[in-house]
Amino acid sequence: MNHRNDHPILALDPGLQDLGYAVLLKRRLLDHGVLQLRGRARSGRLRRVEEALGFWIRAYRPRTLVIEHLPRRPLDAIGGLPALGRLLRRMARAQHLKLHAYSPKAVRQVVVGDGWAGKREVAQAVSGQFPELRVHLTQDRKWKERYWQNMYDAAALAIHHQLIIKPPSRSR
Repeated sequence: MNHRNDHPILALDPGLQDLGYAVLLKRRLLDHGVLQLRGRARSGRLRRVEEALGFWIRAYRPRTLVIEHLPRRPLDAIGGLPALGRLLRRMARAQHLKLHAYSPKAVRQVVVGDGWAGKREVAQAVSGQFPELRVHLTQDRKWKERYWQNMYDAAALAIHHQLIIKPPSRSR
């Protein structure tokens, strides 16, 4: 029997400074982290994301790519997020991945139970499911906390996707 949750899910929290990623298989976190993009020209950032995405696809063979919803049109002239979104959609099509995009509010509602929850609450909820991530909760610098929040957001996207695609079974 071939269920959707029998294959890894690759989840990305796209950003231009840092890109959070998480790979989930059922209830196991296979890989997680933050891809640093800061300090690179826009084309270099996109190339780095393309290389990393290719690596994750070869390494884990996901059938699903989950991302945070990105605007298709620029909100600011130099933002670059629409270009990143186009790259991710193009690679998903080329690799025959099912692409799902969710709003941050929808993810927070499912994962935390509050669509208006902050990033700290998301990180705590994700760490509750994956205790190995607790080490990143307490940081000595604000920038480190913001850095790791990218990874927590990616894991939250994957959790959200799993829960809405295949809700937990009810016990009798």
